[in-house]
Amino acid sequence: MSQAQATQPKPSSKIELPGQNLSLEETLRVMDVAREMRDQREQAEEMFRRDDIRLALREKLMRTARLSGDNVTEAEMDAAIDQYMDNLHTYADPKSGWNNFVAHCWIWRDRILYSMAGLATAGAGLWYFFG
Repeated sequence: MSQAQATQPKPSSKIELPGQNLSLEETLRVMDVAREMRDQREQAEEMFRRDDIRLALREKLMRTARLSGDNVTEAEMDAAIDQYMDNLHTYADPKSGWNNFVAHCWIWRDRILYSMAGLATAGAGLWYFFG
């Protein structure tokens, strides 16, 4: 019997599991998938936080309205919050006026100074040659 056991081939102990020997390209592909899943999870968590923040804001505003004696319904409060959130990150051009002009001059100060220096140099050159 010992010879029969000795002649039987031993089962291979080198079983390769899927993903055990990944190439660099495959490893990077798996990492990209993991990164994308993390980004999507964070995005979903942020959306849930927004809903929670919105609910907390509505409750706070409703308490404030009751304390001030305003009879505001939840639908009206939701509409007001919707309008506020829709206009929260919108851009509007500033009004024309002196402050706006000074701000533009400050932004364009290099161009203005170089243009004035060029005009002064050209004027001095013309005055020197023709004056």
